[in-house]
Amino acid sequence: MADQSINRMTMWFIIGFIAVVVVGFVILGVMSGGSAGSGTATTPTNFVATTVPPISSSDWTEGNPKAKVTLIEYGDFECPACGAYFPIVQQVIANYSSTILFAFRNFPLYSIHPDAGIAAQAAEAAGLQGKYWPMHDLLYTDQTTWVDSASSSVVAEFFNGYASQLGLNVTQFDSDIDSAKVLNKIQNDVTTGNNAQINHTPTFFINNTQIPNPTSLADFETALNNAIAVTSTAL
Repeated sequence: MADQSINRMTMWFIIGFIAVVVVGFVILGVMSGGSAGSGTATTPTNFVATTVPPISSSDWTEGNPKAKVTLIEYGDFECPACGAYFPIVQQVIANYSSTILFAFRNFPLYSIHPDAGIAAQAAEAAGLQGKYWPMHDLLYTDQTTWVDSASSSVVAEFFNGYASQLGLNVTQFDSDIDSAKVLNKIQNDVTTGNNAQINHTPTFFINNTQIPNPTSLADFETALNNAIAVTSTAL
């Protein structure tokens, strides 16, 4: 009986140790870090609220174009943290569709996410045929399927199929994906992100000012409700 008790205690100690390690990795893996084009992965500390240009006609947006409150996400389609945030952001957009304007800007971390750049190009190319948001959503919901493919083959293996699924002209899609218009749009997003000293994805801005990454839907709601209250008072 004593040996059995010791064995059980040992087993529970091992299980507890593994659980602590797993939780630690989850916390450390909340965000993917590093400037676009760099290979450094870090969790940001000593938060500093930087600013970015306001939403313009060049941005892809959802929500109310006349809203006084804007939410901008700088994201990377290959980033697992962005993928984890995706359903929360979708819920935020659904809950605040009449009171905020949401924009997604590209910030592919090329060195640590080799498919991030071509995925951003796929979304932008789909946008030229009026299907930006369906492609954006599909890239995130299906992220675990295409993320391990070689960047040289991911278009043929997956993205062309997504384009066909969305009813796009695939030949045009393949032409647009490497076009100057698409590449310039992505580079412009990256430039504004670098100017704002973004060092992780996703990074969020409310009314063009960076906020600490919310950790839940409730955190998003608190930040947005505060911004809405401020703009309402200002009126």
